[in-house]
Parts: sequence; structure tokens; C-alpha cells
Amino acid sequence: MMKYPKIVGWSVVITTWTSCGVGLNCMKSQEQGNNEVVNTAEDMIEWIGHDVESGKLDSTIADTYIVNLEEIIKYSKE
Repeated sequence: MMKYPKIVGWSVVITTWTSCGVGLNCMKSQEQGNNEVVNTAEDMIEWIGHDVESGKLDSTIADTYIVNLEEIIKYSKE
């Protein structure tokens, strides 16, 4: 028979709660990071559009950049 069953029981409960809290915190941080990636990629698409309009960038190259950035956005939202 165990000498301290309540201590062991509460230790398991506290460890479980802590693990869940850390896991949820990591998931939240990852989601915020993905939002930054999406925002940056969307900004870059807008800047590329301005560069094409001003003649600083060829539209063929711009299309390739935009397709790649849209793939990054799609991947980040999954």
C-alpha cells in the first residue's frame, strides 16, 4: 500500500494540466506565426503589383512570384 496516494494523484493531475497548457500555448503561438506569414505574403503581392505598374518588374516574373506567394498563403492556412 502506498504511503502518499493523494500526493501522487495530485502530482499526476498538475502535470497533466501543465502539459495541456504548454501544448495549447504552443499551438496558439504557431497560429500567430502563420498569420504573420500570410500578412507578409499578401503585402508582398501588393508591392509586386505596384512594381509591375511602375515598370520596375516584368509581369511574367511577377506572375511567378505571385503564384509562389499564393502557395505559401494556402499552405499557411492549412
